[in-house]
Amino acid sequence: MRWLLKTNMLVIIFVILFTTTGYTQYENLGTAKKAEPKVNPWFVGGMIGGGFSNSGGYFEISPIVGYKVTQDFHVGSRLTYIYSSYNYGGTIGKITSSDYGGSLFARYRFLKFLFAHAEYEILSTYWYQDDNRRIINSLYIGGGLFQSMGRSGFATIALLYNVLETQYSPYSNPIIRIGFGVGF
Repeated sequence: MRWLLKTNMLVIIFVILFTTTGYTQYENLGTAKKAEPKVNPWFVGGMIGGGFSNSGGYFEISPIVGYKVTQDFHVGSRLTYIYSSYNYGGTIGKITSSDYGGSLFARYRFLKFLFAHAEYEILSTYWYQDDNRRIINSLYIGGGLFQSMGRSGFATIALLYNVLETQYSPYSNPIIRIGFGVGF
């Protein structure tokens, strides 16, 4: 009797298993392409910097707005504001100034972590020796490291050389810049 009950139970289980419709998910990995999420090509970022010495120091802020023409070729603009205060002593005394300007840049990323950089900048600077403002033109050429951070963030460190450097340039060669950015 027990034997018959076990046999009937096995028959019922087999009937249920073989008559039930199975449902699965299928993904064709050979020919199907994954849909890439649409990414906004605009990005913002910039840098904050400064320096100090025995006689004073300066503070700089430079926001950027850029556009990714392709994933590896970026163009954009940068605004710059520099506040400096130095005590030269003697008859000169303490000098404070505000320098400001803007620039246009192009950056090409290769090997996913290296980039080449070119930037043209116009900066209005105060020159204390003749108490005048000067317009300084700079052309920065160089490159650096590019690090993606998350889905749309990035960090850069660049080594640039101002090929138009003059005695009035606010930076001396080489220029090191560290910046951050995020896409929209």
